[in-house]
Amino acid sequence: MDAVSVPDSRRLVLGAAIGFGVDDVRVFVESLRACGYRGDVLMLVRWPGLAVSRYLRRHGIESMPLVQTRSFSRSPHARRYTIYADYLRQHLQRYDQVMLSDTRDVVFQAHPFEGIGDPRCHFFLESAVRTIGTDETNARWVRGCFGVQDVKALAPHRISCSGITIGGAHAMLAYLDRMTERIQAIPYRIYREIGHGYDQALHNYLVHLDERSAGVVHENNGHIATMALEPRSRYVLGDDMRIRTGDGHLPAICHQYDRFPDLRAAMAAHYPAT
Repeated sequence: MDAVSVPDSRRLVLGAAIGFGVDDVRVFVESLRACGYRGDVLMLVRWPGLAVSRYLRRHGIESMPLVQTRSFSRSPHARRYTIYADYLRQHLQRYDQVMLSDTRDVVFQAHPFEGIGDPRCHFFLESAVRTIGTDETNARWVRGCFGVQDVKALAPHRISCSGITIGGAHAMLAYLDRMTERIQAIPYRIYREIGHGYDQALHNYLVHLDERSAGVVHENNGHIATMALEPRSRYVLGDDMRIRTGDGHLPAICHQYDRFPDLRAAMAAHYPAT
């Protein structure tokens, strides 16, 4: 599949903004449209979500309001995979490429599918400064989800961020189904014991240990800059309000840029709500 030959009408971006308002998603929305992406977007919002849904509709984005009662259902982080899988399965023939993305801390600097032609899933690494086993949060999630053998096997691997995954529609549906299968096997108590982000542990299992999920693994600060574990000095904010690496490379997507107050303020000012 040649990424250049795939029109945006055959692409889909899926994101979750449950509990978020317009100010939480506007950098994501405004930058996505400003970078030239004209394809479909579905965003999950908390019911009734009237204000954010109106804003999204103005930008040609479909919203899906969800009722979320944490005492009686899985966290939004976990539920989203099942919802995405069901939606994509219903519309599979409409799409060639799909991106799953966080929303509150993502800014687009170039077309998000540019250069992504391989139909397999594309997984994106975080900083090389830590492995799954040496990162306190990721290690806790893995220990909560897996037995000793899998914990040991995952420990030396680099962290793959579950916040953004891109791939061909069929490969992405298979990935979502495997995530859903593993999420449904996790006891509800895990959410209370290790926190809502345990889907990150399941994602890394699929990336590193599940041969059925073999995909393309990308180094950090290439197509995507996942920034939270990197030093601020790694990045340069230009006069054009684009974030580049120290060697001048422009990542198409910057994730977790909001961990740096100056970058958060710059992006908020550069992308006002329209």
